[in-house]
Amino acid sequence: MNRRPISYFQTDPRWAALPYRVPGERSTIGGSGCGPTAAAMLIETLTQKTFTPVDACAWSVEHGYKALNQGTYYSYFVPQFAAFGISCGQLSWVNTYGKPDHENHKKAAGLLRQGYYLIALMGRGLWTRSGHFVVVWWEDGLIRILDPASTRYERMNGDPALFRSQVKYYWWVDARPFQREEEPMTQEEFQRLAGAYLEQLGRREPDPAWGAEARAWALERGLIAGDEHGAPRWEAPVTRNQLVTVLYRLWGGAPKTE
Repeated sequence: MNRRPISYFQTDPRWAALPYRVPGERSTIGGSGCGPTAAAMLIETLTQKTFTPVDACAWSVEHGYKALNQGTYYSYFVPQFAAFGISCGQLSWVNTYGKPDHENHKKAAGLLRQGYYLIALMGRGLWTRSGHFVVVWWEDGLIRILDPASTRYERMNGDPALFRSQVKYYWWVDARPFQREEEPMTQEEFQRLAGAYLEQLGRREPDPAWGAEARAWALERGLIAGDEHGAPRWEAPVTRNQLVTVLYRLWGGAPKTE
């Protein structure tokens, strides 16, 4: 399952009123910054470096991706992610708005299962009155979304049929190279590390004073025997087999060693 990304909002009061504009308009981050905000969420999640919507909007303007009296050009995402060494691409130029059964939706879901994130451009409906970019991070019966402009449950946990009917375009973001270090430990790795730890415990020397009387008592009565080297490993882990052997000897089930 993909990790839930860091959440940023274009409407955050820290920057909602800040300009996101080119000459001839008065656009703000709060009004038009959904695309850079979506990118900022994933860039900071993957790189673990602070990259806020302010940073992303500044980059977009500086590199010519802010559209006059509109939002952000579709061509923004690929170079923005590339600036951080992250692979990104547009899934298809086919507009899937009103086409919930289009093959692109299956391809998008398959990418999520492989460890990709998605940025989706939503058309008119639940998420927007015109156009709006959102981050899609998983699908498990609901479409898990981080919406740069809303925390409403139905916009963050979208109904799959409704979502697919309102998506216009997808961009994929390859998170896999950044998630390898978080892959779960295999059974073989766990057993190797556990064995090394137990072996280390078995090599620890006992305190010369602590338990000396008890050790002498156990040896005298034959409750504890040595290992293949002849001496008991006093701090080694005790198996169930060893435990029942001690109890068996203690209660007379076997002759005591004199």
